[in-house]
Amino acid sequence: MKTKHLLHSIYTLLISACALSMTGCGDKDEPTPPTPPEPAGPAERTVLVYMAANNNLGSSRYDRMDIDEMRQAAKAGDTRGGRLVIYHAGYNTAPTLVEILADRLDTLKVYDNENLSVSSARMAEVFSDLDEKVPARQYGLVLWSHGTGWLQDGMEEPERRRSFGLEGRHTMNVSTLAQTIEEAPFKLDFVYFDCCYMMSVETLYQMRRTAPVIAGSTTELLTTGMPYDQNIACFFKNGQADLIGAAQNTFNLYNAMSGQNRTCTMSVLSTDGLDKLADAVREIYIKATPGMPEGYTPQIFSNASVSSCHYFDLYDYIKTICKDFDGADKLWQEFEAAFNAAMLYSEATPKLWNVVPLDRCHGLSTYILTSDRSASLKNYNTLDWYTDVASVIKFKE
Repeated sequence: MKTKHLLHSIYTLLISACALSMTGCGDKDEPTPPTPPEPAGPAERTVLVYMAANNNLGSSRYDRMDIDEMRQAAKAGDTRGGRLVIYHAGYNTAPTLVEILADRLDTLKVYDNENLSVSSARMAEVFSDLDEKVPARQYGLVLWSHGTGWLQDGMEEPERRRSFGLEGRHTMNVSTLAQTIEEAPFKLDFVYFDCCYMMSVETLYQMRRTAPVIAGSTTELLTTGMPYDQNIACFFKNGQADLIGAAQNTFNLYNAMSGQNRTCTMSVLSTDGLDKLADAVREIYIKATPGMPEGYTPQIFSNASVSSCHYFDLYDYIKTICKDFDGADKLWQEFEAAFNAAMLYSEATPKLWNVVPLDRCHGLSTYILTSDRSASLKNYNTLDWYTDVASVIKFKE
């Protein structure tokens, strides 16, 4: 019985196969190809680390060290289903867009060298590629390179100066950086500056429309930068990214060191509060005596003389000049309220490089105008902060 049943089944299958073959040959249309699987939806969050490392940081392989830390974090599951991507312009290498996965690096694009990484054209191209290849509901941006904050001596001048980034002898002005981010095809939830000097009120006011929260340092940072193996988890925290946690991790890393390595300032600021802060400072500048008060020693944020420093503590300076005129108390209270509303977190080690005391550090620097001519230094008068705030300062002839 089993043999007879088997032969009958084989015969039935052969007849069916012939019928299917005849039907297929007689159809003039091509067979319909299999339907491809639906593409995965956008990730909850994509974080881009924009690494402009074609400089001494790259030649010293600090970029590679940080990429290794990112890989450790991805392997540990710290991206929580989000997507971690780096634009990596390494030392004398072709720039690439790479996704860091738990088990590998996935190259999404290799770029030519036609545009510098500190050009708006290249950054805009990367933003467009990110939007196309790694879509998400939320985006975060880490800017990795050298930095000098508000100094407006970037791509237009062939000087070895740094605003954001450094490639050869070229940098990107913060005004260019802000405009390029604003024109991106997506909105950022945060910006984290893993570079020096970017937490100046001039820089952040220029970038006030780029992201609701910005983190960084008022001073120089050690070349090792932030601890990516700890901070990736903060950037991919469920709900909102934990920028305060990331800033704390960076500060704690360096505060635990000794000697000149115990040097760090970190702060986190809400850009929503910058308009009120600007209003408060402008009203004080209208009435206060301009320049550097006699006998005043400002809180500096670089290991340089006061006369050559470009970064002073904003809070400390405003507190010093907001006195001895009608309404000073009221204006100070308005400034302090606006400052405290904007400043979400601020910490500083006791000293910078174990040399400069940081006991009057409040997390936000500013440039102090000392004459009409000083407004043109490093093109300061091209910044929004100068136009909207500092331009009201009037010096006696």
